[in-house]
Amino acid sequence: MNHQLYDAIPTDTRELCDQCLALAWSITELTNPLVRDTLHWVLLERLQMLSVCFASEDELLTA
Repeated sequence: MNHQLYDAIPTDTRELCDQCLALAWSITELTNPLVRDTLHWVLLERLQMLSVCFASEDELLTA
């Protein structure tokens, strides 16, 4: 049985920005240090993904 808990579809830059905003807001609102630390790592991962997206777009424009 597969409940599709993981979405393998690549995220676009708009969705990545929305995820970063939601994570940043959550980090400021939550008080549990373990949850906040975990969300910091997820936010870092999303920001790196976003950075790669923009780097790829820049490379395409200069080529």
